[in-house]
Amino acid sequence: MTDAAASARPAVARQGDAAFLAEVGGRLCGSLDVGVTATAVAELASPVLGERAVVLLPASRGRWEWWCHVLDGKSSHGKVRRLTPSVAPVLARAMFATQTTVRRVPRAEVEAIPGSLRDVLVEHPEICVVPLVADEDTPGVLILARGETLAEPDENVVCEFAVRAGAALGAAAEHGRQRAAIEGLETTLHPAELPSVPGARMAALYRPADGPLRVGGDFYDVHPRSDGTLLFLLGDVCGNGPEAAALTGSIRHALSALHLVEQEPQRLLDLVNQALLATGRSRFASLVIGSLVARGADTMRLALGSGGHPSPLVLRRDGRVEEVIIPGMLVGVTAAAKFGQELIELNRGDVCLLYTDGISEARGGPSGDEMYDEHRLHELLAGCVGMPLDAILAKINSSVREWLGGNDHDDIALLAIQPY
Repeated sequence: MTDAAASARPAVARQGDAAFLAEVGGRLCGSLDVGVTATAVAELASPVLGERAVVLLPASRGRWEWWCHVLDGKSSHGKVRRLTPSVAPVLARAMFATQTTVRRVPRAEVEAIPGSLRDVLVEHPEICVVPLVADEDTPGVLILARGETLAEPDENVVCEFAVRAGAALGAAAEHGRQRAAIEGLETTLHPAELPSVPGARMAALYRPADGPLRVGGDFYDVHPRSDGTLLFLLGDVCGNGPEAAALTGSIRHALSALHLVEQEPQRLLDLVNQALLATGRSRFASLVIGSLVARGADTMRLALGSGGHPSPLVLRRDGRVEEVIIPGMLVGVTAAAKFGQELIELNRGDVCLLYTDGISEARGGPSGDEMYDEHRLHELLAGCVGMPLDAILAKINSSVREWLGGNDHDDIALLAIQPY
């Protein structure tokens, strides 16, 4: 060891235990990324607790991932093959320990560590390991490479340091698990790309309310059938966020199966209502289900069923906007719910629009608290004759965003269909 390294040799007492540990708490409290937190732990531990400090965490595929910091300020990172308890019993036990006890790692274990991690540690006469414990779980261990034996007072500080580091790593690991779960939920629940259906043009727009999830309580789906017809739907679960998204998934999954054995929207609404009531949940939904029942040259006939949802709109090619009023109760409230159904005809140039109340109930305008309301949507839609479907939905979305003026908004979903 060089004279410079020797002069920087750990001596916790020189720095002041309380000041050092306070710095540790302040530095580690702000990160929720495991890699960033592990790097910070290693940088804080070296040179105060050891000439070299290594944070070692379990990784996938039978490996350990490590972050190292040394006296000269250099940091390194890598992965190594995980050692079995028979080869490295001290390290292996530390990985599953539930108390922050400092243990000496025998020379034979250090030399058994694969690759560049062994090179980081092997030259030092004293190698210690301490578990980083968080809520009776051990996210990893801290390995200290030292030129001298760790004194008992310094061991106590190492253990205090490990408690703080373990809590920070545990919080970062939990945040990572939650983020992965959220991303998995988003992937599962995010609306799928619209299918291509001969004779039918479709477009959709989906904008969830602000929150940790990029999915919410509004949803739509389109299911082509083997006979050339299709089922389409748009709905709105009470509330937003994770619970609403979970119920959204239940409804979508139920209908993806039910439409294979039932085509009538009115009957499908009844079946979904029964399925929601069977779950025992207190949440409910509004829902429009449409079925393309016949198609001709430049025309289509749609059967529309509604369960307490805003009325579908039809933009005729002459600029008239028709409201398709369909009686029906909310879905998931009562077993006695009744649902209506109506037939509509679309010709070339006509558009059928389904929307959620995130459009009509968007609050903003001159007062900041006025609803966008259906009549503004009707007026806007009347000026969209001849526009492509995507452009119509973009125009509606832009108008609502302008009306909101930066206010919070509910989930928003639009689905449009027309013959060609």
